Amino acid sequence: MQVEEKSECKSVKPDDYCNENAGKMGPELKSIIDTIAKNEGFTTYNLSVKNITADGNNYLGLLTEVTVQDTLTNKELNLFVKSIIANAEQLQSISVSEVYGIEIYFYLELSKILEELQADAQIPIEERYTTVRCYKESTTEHILMENMIKKGFCTWNRFNVISLDFAETAIKLLAKFHSLGFVLQEKRPKYFKEKIMPMRFPWKFNENFQKFFENSAENVLDYLEGDAKSKLKKNITALFEKGQNCTNDREPTLTMCHGDYRPNNILIKTLEGKITGMVPVDYQLIHHGSPLFDLLYFIFGATDREFRRKHLEYLKNLYYDTMKQFLKYFDMDVQKYHPKEEFERLFKERLDYGLFLCIWYLQVNLTQKEDIADLSNTQLTDVTFVKSKLALGRIQETVDEFIEWGYL
Repeated sequence: MQVEEKSECKSVKPDDYCNENAGKMGPELKSIIDTIAKNEGFTTYNLSVKNITADGNNYLGLLTEVTVQDTLTNKELNLFVKSIIANAEQLQSISVSEVYGIEIYFYLELSKILEELQADAQIPIEERYTTVRCYKESTTEHILMENMIKKGFCTWNRFNVISLDFAETAIKLLAKFHSLGFVLQEKRPKYFKEKIMPMRFPWKFNENFQKFFENSAENVLDYLEGDAKSKLKKNITALFEKGQNCTNDREPTLTMCHGDYRPNNILIKTLEGKITGMVPVDYQLIHHGSPLFDLLYFIFGATDREFRRKHLEYLKNLYYDTMKQFLKYFDMDVQKYHPKEEFERLFKERLDYGLFLCIWYLQVNLTQKEDIADLSNTQLTDVTFVKSKLALGRIQETVDEFIEWGYL
C-alpha cells in the first residue's frame, strides 16, 4: 500500500480535533474515533491520519489508517478504516451499503460464534481459523478494524503468481472456513437456518453485469487469434450462464462461503521469505453456496497455467484432506457433509467457472491502477478495458488450457 496523504500529527482532546483532521475524516468518522479512543481510556492524544491507495486491490471503499497515541502513556491505537465510496449504489449490480452491513455482521457476531465453536472443540490456537479485530462502533458507512500493517502484515503483489507456500496456507484456511459452516449447521442448526441459509451471493447477475462481462470478453477476443478465438467466441453466452449457475449453486453440498477469496483479501506476515502468519479479510460477500465457488475463484484468480499444471491436483486434494482433518476436531465425518465422490464430480463439472472468472477478473486485477475505472464515478456498463499484456496473456493461456481439457 502506498501513502497518498498524511496529516500533520496534532495533540488533541476528544472534543478538540483540528479542522484539518476533521476535514480529512469527516464528522461521522471523527465521532466514531472519539468514542473508540474514550472506550480505550485515551484522554489527550496525538492523531495521525493517512489516506491510502488500494493500488487496485479495493473497489468498493476508501481506505484510511488512523493512529491515536496517548500523550501521557505513549500507548497507541492503530486503526484501519474502510469507508463507503460516494455514489457507490450506481454500480447497480450490488448494494454497497448492504455488503458493508454483511461485513459488520460477520466481524461483530458471526466470527465470535465461530471462535466459540473452535474453543469448545479445544482446537489448538495455531490450528484455528482466526479473524482481524473489528470495533463495535463500526457502521455501514465506516468499518474500523485493527491495523494489521502495524504488526508486519501485508498483501501479496497482485501482479505476481502466488507461491506454493501461499497457496497451501490459504487453501488450508479456506477448507477450515467452509468446515466451520458445516459445524455451525450441526452445532447451531437454528442459527444456521435463520442467519446463514437465507444469505445469497450479493452480486446480481443482471443486464448490467452481463454487459460488463460481454465488454470484457470482446477485449479478450480482439487479442486472441485462430482456434482459441473461434472456440471462445462460440462459448461466451454459455460461460456467462456457467458463472451465474456456479455463483448461485443450489447443489446438495452447500456451506458458508467467503465470496471474494483472493490474495488481495488475505493478509500475510513473512520471515526470511517464509509465511509465518496469514489472516483472511473482507467478508462483504459471504453467502450460503457451493464451496467450489471459493476454491475455483481463488485458484484461477491467483495462478497461471504452469502453476496449475504442477499443483492443481495436489491443492485440490490438500483442500479436501484439510477439511476432513479439521472436522474430526468436532467429531464430524466429512463424508456426511461433503462426500468425496460428490466433491470430485462437482470440481470437474464446475472447473470452467475458472475460465469465466479469468475473462473479466484478470483484466481488472492485473491492470495498472491508473488504467482501472473509478467505480465511484463509473457505471458498470461503462467500464472500459485497456490492453493489458499481462492480463490478456494470462487469459490466453487459460483459454488454451480449457481447450486442452476439452471444455471448449
